[in-house]
Amino acid sequence: MPPALVRDLSPYPSPPLGAPVRVAFLGSASGAGAHALHAPANGLQPRFVEVRPGGDPRAALADFAPHVVIALEPGLLAPSALEGVRAATLAVGAPASPDAFAGFDRVLGLPGATGVWRSRPLPVDDRLFSDVTPSRRPPKTLFVGRSTEHREWLLIPAKHDHEVVHFTHGLTGDALARELRNADIGIALTAEPGHGFPAQVLVHLAAGQLLLTEHLHPSCGLESGIDFLELDSRDSLLTILMQAKLHPDAYERVRIRGRMKAEQHRASLVWPRIVGDLLHDLRVFGR
Repeated sequence: MPPALVRDLSPYPSPPLGAPVRVAFLGSASGAGAHALHAPANGLQPRFVEVRPGGDPRAALADFAPHVVIALEPGLLAPSALEGVRAATLAVGAPASPDAFAGFDRVLGLPGATGVWRSRPLPVDDRLFSDVTPSRRPPKTLFVGRSTEHREWLLIPAKHDHEVVHFTHGLTGDALARELRNADIGIALTAEPGHGFPAQVLVHLAAGQLLLTEHLHPSCGLESGIDFLELDSRDSLLTILMQAKLHPDAYERVRIRGRMKAEQHRASLVWPRIVGDLLHDLRVFGR
């Protein structure tokens, strides 16, 4: 038997047999709260630690004594913010350079990232999942995200002609869940022109909304016209919103299929697998 299979190479203490794995999620509530695990699930005991730009979370971590620290927004952390923390560390994001997250044990890349340990879309907080319900008449449309020139160029005509609610910041927790439940259509856009996979994509699908988004690259298993409707111009956004206004239930099948696809991205399903893989990887290969 290879030595790696009989020796534990992880430099960190493990939880006692049968005890939950304590996992600290670091980030801002508005930027990362929708993607963390907030309730015990499948052997994990989570805690969300709010971090401000340049913040040092070590005092909060010392109180919780986590086995795993997941930085959902590693760019918020001060240099060496996790120095001395006796826990496995995972950075989530798209590193700008090979050594951008050098202080972390592993890197979970966002869709399209290369040279990382794993790559996948951000999971969705279980509290944000809702069943597909009959559309309001007229439908209500929601966009959550900061304003950029690209986004406003696409949204402004729709805001003038339809009921489009735009939250630029500060929508978190119960307030976010409430606004998602109160909308039938969700729009997800990249901050700048170009293809990508906006973090809001899976949030809107999980909420049972009709998702309108630009071309997804990579698609991460989502199919245009089946799970969501693709926008190729601001005229296409106006056309879809008008169709939904005239025939509110026209896209119900798309909503149902999108909601089904979102199920595999529940935080309570995804994070336990990732944490389990991380700890196993460290035991076998070390840092």
